[in-house]
Amino acid sequence: MRTDTTGLLNGGMELAGDLWKDAADEFDWTDMDRYIVHQVSQVHTQKTAEKLELPIDRIPLTFPLLGNVGPAAVPITLAKEVDSLNSGDRVLLMGIGSGLNMTCMEIDW
Repeated sequence: MRTDTTGLLNGGMELAGDLWKDAADEFDWTDMDRYIVHQVSQVHTQKTAEKLELPIDRIPLTFPLLGNVGPAAVPITLAKEVDSLNSGDRVLLMGIGSGLNMTCMEIDW
């Protein structure tokens, strides 16, 4: 199988930017306690943070230890964060798929 990784990254970032522009203010996602993102690599995670203007210190990382585990990164990362979350924390789960789709779900902890 061959994949245009640069094209997917660029298309995904464009899609993420469009969704964020349409939804972040409406749903007040601009100051979450954690952003649990679908993690592919350092480059992907950094570009997501930059494109959406997310504080990188609120994006817990699992890919350095587990590598690219695809969409499973979201529940795995959330599970690793459970002990550090407090009642009332706001957590945004974010996934960007290779089929160029994006979804977000907020959890009020």
